[in-house]
Amino acid sequence: MSHAKHSLMRIAIYSAMFCACLFILLSEAKVQAQILQEPDTVYFISNRKKITMPFKLVHNLIVLPVQVNGSKPLNFILDSGVRNTLITKLYYTDSLDLKESNRIKIRGLGEGYSIEALHSIGNNIFMSGIKGDNHTVYVLLEDIFNLSTRMGMPVHGIIGYDIFKNFIVKINYSKETITLYRPDHKIRKPRRAEEYPLLIEDAKPYLNATVKQHNGDSLDVKLIVDTGASHGISLYLPTNDRLELPPKVMQAYLGRGLGGDINGKIGRLEGFKLGKYEIENLTASYPDEEAVKLALNIAGRNGNLGSAILKRFTVIFDYPNERIIFSPNRRFKEPFNYNMAGFEVSTPLPGANFYVVSNVVEDSPAKTVGMQAGDQLLHINGRSCNELQLQELLNMLDSKPGRKLKLRLKRQEEIIDVNFVLQSRI
Repeated sequence: MSHAKHSLMRIAIYSAMFCACLFILLSEAKVQAQILQEPDTVYFISNRKKITMPFKLVHNLIVLPVQVNGSKPLNFILDSGVRNTLITKLYYTDSLDLKESNRIKIRGLGEGYSIEALHSIGNNIFMSGIKGDNHTVYVLLEDIFNLSTRMGMPVHGIIGYDIFKNFIVKINYSKETITLYRPDHKIRKPRRAEEYPLLIEDAKPYLNATVKQHNGDSLDVKLIVDTGASHGISLYLPTNDRLELPPKVMQAYLGRGLGGDINGKIGRLEGFKLGKYEIENLTASYPDEEAVKLALNIAGRNGNLGSAILKRFTVIFDYPNERIIFSPNRRFKEPFNYNMAGFEVSTPLPGANFYVVSNVVEDSPAKTVGMQAGDQLLHINGRSCNELQLQELLNMLDSKPGRKLKLRLKRQEEIIDVNFVLQSRI
């Protein structure tokens, strides 16, 4: 499909594994082709100063409807860590007319390989009250992220820099709304809020913070602010000799980048400090060096700050004035928990409340009671899983250590009841 105008793509449904800690690292994508990037413009359709729209928060990730070239609304994750707009999955009911496109290869974080994609220029995008002209879109020809089965709803793509660079972006995680302001709008710092410098380097936002480790050592780190990562903080050990693994960690599958799987370890930091705000006893991810080798030594970066921390604030991204504003919300003091049940869930039919165990962790509560991959979840603490949205189900599985859970499962034609207690393993 080289230089084909209005190419029609239809990609069939298939199911895949779910990962409780979605770790999307697209920001380091490298295009293995000579491509002339054309400038695009995203703007308000009417003469307004701001537009507020609701979003869905799933796995700490922001999902917004976006139309491409007059398509029906497609679900896109808003990711401040990604430079280019990506379409990751289309369904047999979806059709998308692309403008000029050519086939390329791209690669990014992960331990695998480069993948093929379509690079398409001259497209239009539409959101509520917003239009983007001459927009560049990449369409992955392989659904490597399996976002829909992980998110419990159809997810078609990822958008980021094109929104952040053209507006001042206020994300209210408590109300699940996003407000876009004109770039020349004067934003007043809310009461109790703190303002920090935001460094925009290679289309990505960075800030400086401090982490306190188990040995009492505090050190300054430079982090990319990543709304497209569902974890709290990820630290790259090779970037600083003083960064150390906590004494108690667990091996974990952290997610998937453009280059393949990202594995590593999960542990706990003593603290994270951003100006006057300090968060204690938080979970931290430590990706294996091989998985993040493309990100090492980039702009002095030590890791990324994800949405498990961001969601504890109302956050204003002000790219035009190179600043970021944080105001704590009701989630600020919530504890950080990680997979205390010991199993992962997939949704083979995105959009339907149908949940299947995709993986059971060794030495976990779920493993102790004999749960197996492939078990269908029918009831949890007396509630039918058919009545639970994915986020509600995950909240129950990660509510607090010591909580008792009663699950009814279906294994082939057998109904099985299991009981266990949630347990923190880090």
